[in-house]
Amino acid sequence: MLVILAIGIQCPLLAQNPEALFQQGLIKEEGEGSLQEAIDIYIKVASDESVERPLQANALLHIGLCYEKLGRTEARKTYQYIIQNYPDQPETVKVAREKLALLSQTEINETEKSGELNIQKVWEVPDYLLGEVSPDGKYISYCVWSTGDLAIYELANGKTRRLTNNDSSDRSQVYAEYSRWSADGKQIVYTWRNGMEYELRTIGLDGSEPKVLYTNKEARYIAACDWSPDGKQILACMDYKDNKIETAGLINISDGSMQVLKTLEEGSGEGSGMMCFSKNGKSIIYDRQQESKTSIRDIYMLPLDGGAEIALVKHPANDLFLGLAPDGESILFSSDRDGSTGLYLTRIENGLPSGDPHLLKSDIGQIEVLGFKPSGAFYYTTAKELSDVYMAKLDASGYAHTPLEKMETRFQGNNRLPAYSPDGTHLAYISVMQPSIVNFNRGGGNMLVIRSLETKQEQRIIPELHQIGYPHWSPDSKQIMVVDFTENNTMGLHQIDIQSGQVKTILSPDEGLSLFGRHEYSPDGATLYYGKMDMKTRVRKVMSRDLESGAEKTLYESKKFLQITLSPDGLWLAVNSRDPSKQGDAMFLLPTSGGEVKNLITSKEGKDFYIGFHGFCTWTNDGKYILFQRIDEHADGYEAYICRVPASGGEIEKIGVAIPGERASSLSMAPDGRSIAFSFYTLPLSPAVWVMENFLPSD
Repeated sequence: MLVILAIGIQCPLLAQNPEALFQQGLIKEEGEGSLQEAIDIYIKVASDESVERPLQANALLHIGLCYEKLGRTEARKTYQYIIQNYPDQPETVKVAREKLALLSQTEINETEKSGELNIQKVWEVPDYLLGEVSPDGKYISYCVWSTGDLAIYELANGKTRRLTNNDSSDRSQVYAEYSRWSADGKQIVYTWRNGMEYELRTIGLDGSEPKVLYTNKEARYIAACDWSPDGKQILACMDYKDNKIETAGLINISDGSMQVLKTLEEGSGEGSGMMCFSKNGKSIIYDRQQESKTSIRDIYMLPLDGGAEIALVKHPANDLFLGLAPDGESILFSSDRDGSTGLYLTRIENGLPSGDPHLLKSDIGQIEVLGFKPSGAFYYTTAKELSDVYMAKLDASGYAHTPLEKMETRFQGNNRLPAYSPDGTHLAYISVMQPSIVNFNRGGGNMLVIRSLETKQEQRIIPELHQIGYPHWSPDSKQIMVVDFTENNTMGLHQIDIQSGQVKTILSPDEGLSLFGRHEYSPDGATLYYGKMDMKTRVRKVMSRDLESGAEKTLYESKKFLQITLSPDGLWLAVNSRDPSKQGDAMFLLPTSGGEVKNLITSKEGKDFYIGFHGFCTWTNDGKYILFQRIDEHADGYEAYICRVPASGGEIEKIGVAIPGERASSLSMAPDGRSIAFSFYTLPLSPAVWVMENFLPSD
């Protein structure tokens, strides 16, 4: 009997706020994948009669979702219970009905299979792997990020062995990436990054016969996708520096020659990165954009004899190819067609789709594919990141003497990019409503939150924009400027009225631009300063824009990575600069009126550390210092902390704020200079390799 249905037995008072407890359940469910622990937490919330009914119903819904992920029949019972007992919660009941209907349509008769669907954890991993399971299922190839080496992990005994020996002094720029095994399991092909140049290399399982197979200086990126069944060719994809057009091609193992097969797309599509040969090696399978300038994708097969492209999965939803099963007839893919990111299986017969796709597991989230064993077992890792807002108190001299404090909010784990209001009474930040339904990038969310720092009350605005990020207040505190990350991978700037929530477009995403650094108002609110990059030329420009007339002026341009922040008096822009082909970050002052720049940190001085980008740079309110994140690289990892450099020039000094990692974003200084806020991104909680078995159709 379902334990949550034992109504009438009231649990003891919760030891903490029910909403906070519910958020802990979300972290267990979506962050860690600890579904049974999440269920236990949700049960405490749902069975406490003092909890308001909307939260009770939501907790019950998540219990059902967890049971569904575990493949347990209690999911159906839970959804039925919600429908019967919570008619006053129509939105939750609607989702429960949809889930129940989907279960009825897609249930598998497990008695007809050799065993039940089984998902289990097989390896607690240190980081993203960017590798693949070997054809015999004994090993997983991966990158050791501390050294940049290619390595293999033996599943049976947990032993690891490095195949390369990276002797570079700059391991942040030189390392192995995506690797793929030959069909016989004796060789691995992998991407080798050397600064901004990429090579495809091969190496034997025992580390023998290392070889540079292919290089192309015109390519912005190269990745191996699959070996041909006969082991004579590598299927690879690449995109080019100037126009970023992605192509698929075949590389000959014997001489490294390249045959281009197909132009896949223009612009930076958000694909799965998966592409492979058909079982007979006569076709390739991949996903691509449904149409130009969109991230929504379908799955296709292309005959190598010159035949027409064949649609294998074509649907209005976003469908990403995850792999071809060993039977050569079952395609695994993810899709958001049911409202969450689910895992689906579809069959192909005689080169054509056969029947409707079948749902294997709902709400799979973002995963990194590691491939199949010959038995049909599918290996993958989860890719869930969490972010929250942190604050540090400063003394009158600008130093911190107390630990960081995490801002407690209703929705934990999905808060980012804080910005103090000009009067210091409020903090704006970006959050995510229903994070399990839509995947957002690190810079984005769908909800602008304005929080009173005195009362902790929050105003929430959900504008009709795709994904928003990087809020910045107007000097009169009436508007907040945000970046919009669109579906076609361009970016726009929009001004949101705080009182009405109305949106005014300042810079249209239709211009095909990418934005960088920060966007900030001049002290009088008449001018906007921002950075933009042309997607084709890759030239970055620091711009000023008259908000009344729309007139623009280019203040600085470069092909280097740039970040900007405006001085309190509006006379200077502090510019962080990074040359991707060389070591050493720099910082200089750019006058907003034009004229010579003033160096604060030269690339020679910055060769021993990195300056954190993603908006992590700001001025002190007296204009005397620029605060930034410094990242020092060591043999065993990174050390990150906040530093300051005098605007007049001088020594870099720490202010006493250490950051537990390197991926922090949006540093904001309170107007009184006594506190700072920023957001911090964590790696997936308890990252792990998972294996899913017994899901393929039996013959």
